[in-house]
Amino acid sequence: MNFFDKLKICSIFLLLPLVSYSQQITIKGRVTESGNEALPGVSVLVKGTHIGTTTDIKGNFSINVPDKNSILVFSFIGYATLERKSDTN
Repeated sequence: MNFFDKLKICSIFLLLPLVSYSQQITIKGRVTESGNEALPGVSVLVKGTHIGTTTDIKGNFSINVPDKNSILVFSFIGYATLERKSDTN
């Protein structure tokens, strides 16, 4: 099973873009395996930048992105790296 199948990204992330005072957008979401088990420690980076975070013990993350078209890069040891546009619902 590949990273995409394990994480089921389309149904996992509850992306809630919120405009902040600095013209950035805050993206919040949750990373889980196909069985809805949380994946703690997943790296979440904004592609082409040094902006990043990791998921907490419950698989939750929050990251500020420059705009709604930013690409988020998800990586975790033992899984293939996955990229998703930040405006994906």
